[in-house]
Amino acid sequence: MLKKLLPKTKSKKKKEAASSALPTLDQLHETLEMLEKKERFLQKKSSAEIEKAKDYTKAKNKNAAIQCLKKKKLYETQIEQLSNFQLRVHDQIIMLESAKATTDTVDALRSGSSAVKAIQNSLNIDDIENAIDEANEQTENMKQIQEALTTPVGALADFDEDELEAELEDLEEEELDEELPEAPVGISVPVQQAAKGTSSSKQASDLTELTKLQAEMAL
Repeated sequence: MLKKLLPKTKSKKKKEAASSALPTLDQLHETLEMLEKKERFLQKKSSAEIEKAKDYTKAKNKNAAIQCLKKKKLYETQIEQLSNFQLRVHDQIIMLESAKATTDTVDALRSGSSAVKAIQNSLNIDDIENAIDEANEQTENMKQIQEALTTPVGALADFDEDELEAELEDLEEEELDEELPEAPVGISVPVQQAAKGTSSSKQASDLTELTKLQAEMAL
């Protein structure tokens, strides 16, 4: 029972220390600001005593000038003490900020680890395999749906692909024939054109004989 209570107590102390870090840092910064203001004030006092000492020296008042220099020395001693105080406060601020950063980092890592454990505990290998199987099944179903949508139906399904291919080849041959240049003069024409010329000559000859026969009958 005591072992169970000890970790909670330590954790509680860590949280309390972390929560008190911010107010302590604020207090240290305020103290540092106060020390800096006092230092600036004493530096002005010291500078003023130097100016007074110069004026007394010009006025041949040696004792008054020495008194001003003594005050300046006192101010300089206080300024040195304030500088040491500021260094100590700076050191505390740095140490506390570093400790707070370390605590925050550990807390973040601990929270991340707890989150990962919670996710791992919520999953098991069977759930993962089932999810993968469902995804594969849905993918296969989608493929079948797409294939069904692209399959020709109705009038489109009755078309003969071979017949369409043959018709396309005929169209390509006709287009190729139209693109061929005409044969130059003196070069034999294709057989088809020659046959066409022979047929025209025969028709002309038959027309001539018919005209001649009609003239003889008229006589």
